[in-house]
Amino acid sequence: MQKAVAQGGLTLVIEGLAGMGKTFLLREIGAAARESSTWAASFVNADEIEQGESYSFIERLAASGLFGDWDFEPDHTTQPIPVARECLRRVRESELDGAVVLIDDAQWVDKESQRVLRYVVPRIRRRHVLLACAVRTPHEEDSFGKVLTELVADNSYDLVQLLAPLTVDQIRAFAADRLGTGVSVRTGERLLKATSGSFLRLDAILNQLTPDEVSRMHLTWDLPIRAVHEGENPLLHAFRALSAPARATTEIVCLGGHEMSRADLAAVAALLGEEIELAEPSAAGVLSESGFGATVIPRHALVAQAIRETIEADRIRSVSRALSTITSGYRSVRHALGGSAEWTDELDKQVRYYVAEALDRGSFDNASDVLRTVLSLVSDLPARQELLTSLALVHIRAKTGYLILDLAEEYETLPDSALREFILIVLAAHQVGQEFPRNRVMELLARPAENPDDRVISAFLSFFVVIMAMRTEDPSVVPFLIDHARKLFEQCPSDPSELSDARLGWMVAPGEYLVLLDAYRVVHDQRMLAFEEMAAALPELHQRIEALPDGPMKVDALVAVAGAELALGHFEDGLRLARWSVKLLDRVAEPWAAGTTRLILADCLVIRGDYAEASALIDLSEEVAFDVLDVETRPAFAALRGFIAAVRGNGDPGRHLEQARLQYQIAWEAYGADLAVLAECEAARAAGDAEAVLAASSGPFVDRLNNTRRGFLTYRANALIELGELDEAAALIEDLDQWHGVRWQEYWGSLAWLRARLAHARGDSTIARRQYDVAVAAGGMALPRALTLADFGSFLIEQGATEDGRRALTQAVTLLEGIGAGAYLARIRCELDSSEDNPRHPGAHLLASLTERERQIVDQLADGRSNNQIAESMVISVATVRSHVSNVLRKLRLTSRGEVARLLREAEPSD
Repeated sequence: MQKAVAQGGLTLVIEGLAGMGKTFLLREIGAAARESSTWAASFVNADEIEQGESYSFIERLAASGLFGDWDFEPDHTTQPIPVARECLRRVRESELDGAVVLIDDAQWVDKESQRVLRYVVPRIRRRHVLLACAVRTPHEEDSFGKVLTELVADNSYDLVQLLAPLTVDQIRAFAADRLGTGVSVRTGERLLKATSGSFLRLDAILNQLTPDEVSRMHLTWDLPIRAVHEGENPLLHAFRALSAPARATTEIVCLGGHEMSRADLAAVAALLGEEIELAEPSAAGVLSESGFGATVIPRHALVAQAIRETIEADRIRSVSRALSTITSGYRSVRHALGGSAEWTDELDKQVRYYVAEALDRGSFDNASDVLRTVLSLVSDLPARQELLTSLALVHIRAKTGYLILDLAEEYETLPDSALREFILIVLAAHQVGQEFPRNRVMELLARPAENPDDRVISAFLSFFVVIMAMRTEDPSVVPFLIDHARKLFEQCPSDPSELSDARLGWMVAPGEYLVLLDAYRVVHDQRMLAFEEMAAALPELHQRIEALPDGPMKVDALVAVAGAELALGHFEDGLRLARWSVKLLDRVAEPWAAGTTRLILADCLVIRGDYAEASALIDLSEEVAFDVLDVETRPAFAALRGFIAAVRGNGDPGRHLEQARLQYQIAWEAYGADLAVLAECEAARAAGDAEAVLAASSGPFVDRLNNTRRGFLTYRANALIELGELDEAAALIEDLDQWHGVRWQEYWGSLAWLRARLAHARGDSTIARRQYDVAVAAGGMALPRALTLADFGSFLIEQGATEDGRRALTQAVTLLEGIGAGAYLARIRCELDSSEDNPRHPGAHLLASLTERERQIVDQLADGRSNNQIAESMVISVATVRSHVSNVLRKLRLTSRGEVARLLREAEPSD
């Protein structure tokens, strides 16, 4: 719309398959026209049943009012060119500022109307008309859609927009925008399969979600996908038009599911007694050839999926059997299963061998897919129960038990055993909204372990229960559970060969579990504020963790001690351990704390001011955050994004903060439980809204926070000083002094900085100077250090030490520029500029020190407005205005509001 207005007109062709959102986009353009311009919008759609009626579309166009009061009535003598010229004349003579013409289903425009439009479109450019036409693909030869596209594509003023099927990433982005929280990659893939990438189908599926389902999305790994009634898949149009031999060849390629060489394609066709026909499907855009024709692949994965769904079962089996002979590994097994109508001993051997091999390689997804496929073939009860058990163990090992929740009822029917109970307990733990089955756990742990297998199951279950107990509001039972688990692991076999069920072998690592349990004890000590015990345990624990083999349990242990080091104020140690754990993620299986591993490093980078590196890590982390067990990291990552956006000042942190607030609904307290509060405080401070800082740093959620470093209290103390609440600020600073190094860390600003600001606000320049000297000498993280230097610079200039003050302000600007903290740069640069030696009033630098809200107050005071008038115009309370006025007078070193206008006139004289 903006481009059309700027260049005086535009022709836009929107093309795509049915259901891709062309009509929706047209309506959005119409809405933009109504909201952002004076151009009148007309919506006209062509109708398939009127294709044979001459000029029927021009009649519809005339009826829309685009050409004024034109009663167009064609007859057998009507010719296209005169009609087109009349259309152009009426557009030229129109009194409208401009027009937006939205044409939907333009492929159905009748032949005579097409000729009119072919004449009009090239001549309507730059006549203040935005002509937007939606046409369905694929284009038929010499179709109007193809002609329109060619007309527009050759002109730089016009646009062609292809609405292709949505990708998984686009579906996840759309779902996140609609639902207020993200979805996993797996859910994105399921939605892609269910919708074939159709925007309208996706919209329909998301519309069917209930408010309760949406409210629990941030704690789940999937969403319900309900069928949407629709007709023929639009992706099949080109395939349906192929000849029988071409369709047969296309079916082979699509069932292959991968790039296929011509030789392999010919071999499969020969086994089926068929000839290959590639020219026709390639020309139709169904298949693609690459490598100078050496290989063949479906043009689009969604097209291949749609075609596969149309193939008869017997045809699928015959083609799959042929494909299994020319492939190997996973593909060969999948094709062999697809080619079988029943379960056989030969298939059983092939599947067992492949699954064992896949698990050794860590290919859990492939192993799961094969076992799931086998379940569709097996009806024999004992064999099916064995397969179900194998499938469950695969997912428990991969930490993805939530992916078999759909089979929970069938797992209840397994024969009673320790293994069955263990599986059911793990599944119950993944059921959002259901209470963890403590009684069932205690009953299983109370069972006598009669063999090595049962001892391993009991030990692993006890470990799992420790994890679950740590994710509750009351973790008091955790030490007992850790002790119990340690005893069970000490009784476990240390060699997998002692087990009768080889599928349990991955659980045998008692030494590693003992180290991880001790690391979890440190996490518990941290949560219970037992910092002395935690600090005493760390040195030995570090040595034991370093001695562990690289693997997921080493990552989990590193995560635990990294958080502990950060809680004790050992930032560099915490950062080092966090980097180590994230580096290990690239080459080990998924740990239990896969999300927290990345979260701790991202948090460290944000604290240090490395926002670019942190953003890159968050991008990667959010790709997997909805597939990991530690769901509490999802809003935490959003909080970090909001924090960065607020500091940089080049984006709206609001949408990130909205997702971050979901953290308030999580019952247990994990790493970074206060990140949402911190992000809210930073967004408020960056906007110069001290009252919003106070609101964000108080309330029921803040009151129940226990195991955090309380960085938000640094923001609160500064906000209290800003608002002139000096006694309350002093009391809070004394509390922080008592908690220093234990319950509060100086990562977000030092005690000396807070004391200096408080003394400055109280007018005690001697103490303020002493504390500022201490704060600046101490260094600290980039952002709070820069803000400390800025405050110090303002203080020095007030005291008459202009040169030293400008030096401090310059250092602050340099630091802020280095980390990209754009939200603070303008104010501090302004203050630096106003401190230059010039004839301007010395109060100019005082005005530059005000926040944006305080400067608004100053302007209103200068106009002589009362507190009530200011409150009404700014939509705030009178009490808030009084607080702002008091703070402004203090900062400007004035004694009455009447002096504000004089200072403003002298400090900022008009030209």
